[in-house]
Amino acid sequence: MIRYINCFRKLPDMSIEDFRDYWQGAEFDDLIKRMAELSGARRYNKNLTLRVSMGEHLISDRGLAQPYDGIVEYYWNNANHLAGVYQTDTAVALGRQIQRYQSQFIDLANSTAFFTEYEE
Repeated sequence: MIRYINCFRKLPDMSIEDFRDYWQGAEFDDLIKRMAELSGARRYNKNLTLRVSMGEHLISDRGLAQPYDGIVEYYWNNANHLAGVYQTDTAVALGRQIQRYQSQFIDLANSTAFFTEYEE
């Protein structure tokens, strides 16, 4: 199985509460769901990072960077079809719509995305 992981950081001048309001909004849920359906994803997840003392302790002890604020994941049995899907007019328009929405609360320049192999 192929997994696409998108790790997001909030805009630097935005409070975590405001970020979470955008993240948990119905519009973002709809956009993520529409992209999953369009791409034929087997499943998808949208998760916020927990801000808990144990996490902060591990970060401090290991000298790690601060965690991302949220992640979105999509899963496919194989991803050979994705190049064709993302070149369609529908996908291009949806991608622009997602990027416009995300630009209101996500620091895209300091976020990242990548594909992995996922074994069930």
